[in-house]
Amino acid sequence: MLLVRAGYRARKQFRDELREHDRMINHAFDLQIANEGKFAQYEERFIRNEERFARNEKRFALLVESQANTDRRLNSLIEIIKEGRNGDSTHGDEHS
Repeated sequence: MLLVRAGYRARKQFRDELREHDRMINHAFDLQIANEGKFAQYEERFIRNEERFARNEKRFALLVESQANTDRRLNSLIEIIKEGRNGDSTHGDEHS
């Protein structure tokens, strides 16, 4: 009778341990699935950020070009004003 009870206890303990291992494995699977979802979200964010960076690079290039054009036009205007102040009256005498 003791042998039967010992066998019963051992089988019950074995089944309990199996259930606990199954629970732990299922929990690990759930965590892995959640992590994969998060990694997919991070990958999407990374791709969107790369696209934004590329658009900003184009915008900065256009801004630099626009600034250079503005600088050239401003320098031309400054030269015209300097010529007028230095007594270049050839244009001014024509109207008198």
